[in-house]
Amino acid sequence: MAATFLFDSSYCTGCKACQVACKDKNHLPLGVMWRRVYEITGTGNWQENEGTWTSDVYAYNISMACNHCEYPKCAGVCPTKAYTIHPNGIVILDTQRCTGCGYCSWACPYGAPQYDEQAGTMTKCNFCEDDLAFGKAPACVAACPMRSLDYADLPGIYERPGFTQQVPPMPEPDSRNPRFFINPHPAVLQARQGDAHIANREEIRPRMVGRFEEAPLVAFTLLAQMAAGAFTEIGLVGLLSMNPGNLPIFRNSAMVLYSIGALILLSLLISFSHLGNPGNAWRVLSHLRKSWLSREILFTTMFGGLWAVTSISNIFQGGNLLLIILWGCTSLSGLAAIWSMARVYRLKTVPTWNTWQTAGAFFNSTALLGVLWAGVLLIISGPILHFNFSGTKGTGLIVAFLFILALAHAQLTGSMQNHRFQKQRVGFILAGFFGSIMVLIMPGALSTWLIFFVFILAALEEALGRIMFYESRTQDF
Repeated sequence: MAATFLFDSSYCTGCKACQVACKDKNHLPLGVMWRRVYEITGTGNWQENEGTWTSDVYAYNISMACNHCEYPKCAGVCPTKAYTIHPNGIVILDTQRCTGCGYCSWACPYGAPQYDEQAGTMTKCNFCEDDLAFGKAPACVAACPMRSLDYADLPGIYERPGFTQQVPPMPEPDSRNPRFFINPHPAVLQARQGDAHIANREEIRPRMVGRFEEAPLVAFTLLAQMAAGAFTEIGLVGLLSMNPGNLPIFRNSAMVLYSIGALILLSLLISFSHLGNPGNAWRVLSHLRKSWLSREILFTTMFGGLWAVTSISNIFQGGNLLLIILWGCTSLSGLAAIWSMARVYRLKTVPTWNTWQTAGAFFNSTALLGVLWAGVLLIISGPILHFNFSGTKGTGLIVAFLFILALAHAQLTGSMQNHRFQKQRVGFILAGFFGSIMVLIMPGALSTWLIFFVFILAALEEALGRIMFYESRTQDF
C-alpha cells in the first residue's frame, strides 16, 4: 500500500488554505513552504464573434508538495543517505543525517526539499505521517474547503478515472512515478498548446533560485581543478624531460608540488561553508553506489591523500619509479574528481547544465589554471626545466590554445549569451589570449613576467564563467 495525494484542479479556488495549514501544522519558518499553490496562467487570444470580442485567457491552480515518488531523485543523489522510503511509500528525510548541501533540491523536479536556515538542514513534506498513524487526514487535506485535495492508497486511484500524473507546465513523470494524481482543469487542453506558465513565481520560488549562494562552490571547484591540473602538468613535464640515470619528475618543481596541498586543503575547507550543517560532513561518503557528490568528495580526498604521500616520498628522495607510480595514481584520482564534479551537475532538472559542455568547461579550467599556476611558481622558484613545453614559451603556447577553447565554450553556451557578465568574460578571455601570444613574441624576462598577468586574466575569466554557470540554473517548481 502506498499513500498518494489526489488533487482536483477543476474545483480549486487558489485560496491556499492547504498551504497555510501545512505551514502551521509543521511550524515552518519564513520562506519554507512544504506545500505550494502554483497559479498557472496562459496568455490566450482575443476573438471577434458577431461584433463581440471574447478572450480565451485561462488560469488554474496546482496544489503540490512532495510527491513521494516511487523512485525519488532526492534519495538517489543525497550523499549521506538521509532519505528513506517507508513501507507505505512515504519518502522521509532524516535531518539528523542531512548536511544542508541543497543537492536534493537541485535534483528534485518539483523542488520539494527546502532549506531551513535556522536548522541548517533540508526539510520536506512527510505526508503528516504522524496523523496517518491515527487515521487522520494530512493537515493540507483536512483544511481544503472545496475538497479539491485528498489522499488515497495507490491501488484505489485506479478506481477514479480521469486522473493523471502530469499537467502543463509540470515536468514529465519519467521513471520517478510520482505519487500525485491530478484531475485536470478544463483549461489544460488549451494549456497543452505550450504557453502555460507560473504566474506567482516570486511566492513559490525555491531556495537558491534567483539568489547567488554558491560562492563557496565557485571557490571549491576552481581551486580543486587548479590543484589537479597543476599536479598533472608538473608530472608530465618531469616525465617528458627525463634523462637516463636522472628522472627529475618533481626535483625542480618542489614549490608547485607543495602548493598543491594548500590549494586542495583550502578548497575542502571552503566547501564546508556551503553546508548548513557541516557537523554531518563525515557522512558524505555514505552513498558511493549512487551519488556523484559522494564520489566527488571521495576522489578529491583521495587526491589530497595521495598528494601527501607523493610529497613525503619526494622529500625523502624516494625512488624515481615509486614517484612515477605515485604521480600516475594521484593524477588519475584528481582527474576522477574533476569528472565526478562535472557529473554532479548533469541533472535533468537543469537543462543548461545537463550537456557535454559542463565536463568540457571543467576540464578546460583544470588545464588552463593548472598550467598557469605551475608556470607562475616555476618562474618564481627557478630554474625552469630545460624542455620546450616546460618553459615560458611552452606555457604561452599551451595557454593560448586553452583560451581559444574557453572562448569557444563561452560562445557555444547559449543560455549565458545575455548574462550581465558575458561581455566582461569574453573580454578577459581575449586579453588572456593576446597576452599569451605576447609571451611567445616578447624576449627574455619581459616574456616571463607576462605569465603573471595572463594568470590573473585567466583567474578572473574562470571566476566569472563559474558564477555565470551557477546563475544559469533555473527551476520552475
